[in-house]
Amino acid sequence: MSPSQPSRRGRWVPPPSPPGRLRLPRRGVRSPREELAEATAHGHVYLHGLQRAQLALSLLALVAFGAIFGVLPIALYLVPAFDRVTLLGVPLGLWIVVVPMLPVFCAIGWIYARRADAVDDSFRELVER
Repeated sequence: MSPSQPSRRGRWVPPPSPPGRLRLPRRGVRSPREELAEATAHGHVYLHGLQRAQLALSLLALVAFGAIFGVLPIALYLVPAFDRVTLLGVPLGLWIVVVPMLPVFCAIGWIYARRADAVDDSFRELVER
């Protein structure tokens, strides 16, 4: 009896799976893309997970900005000796607040953009599989 021919009872027997590969029935299994397109509860869970990851990343960037640029002026206010020291006629406290801001803004923005792309790519891979 060949695997693709009916058995003695008259039922069709599927051909054997290739070695090392498990064949599972597709009955009732939907892809994440179908879940999202049909706006099912599972699709909502996928979107909610994406939104949570994006929100967590945004809050992390906000905390980084706030920690660096909120604490720095307060620290300079609490240490008035920085205002007495001048560099090229400008108080040292002003140099400390103004000069590092652009590179740190750029670094935090670059890290945020890379992580946001990684979150989007992982969601895209989930949907396309």
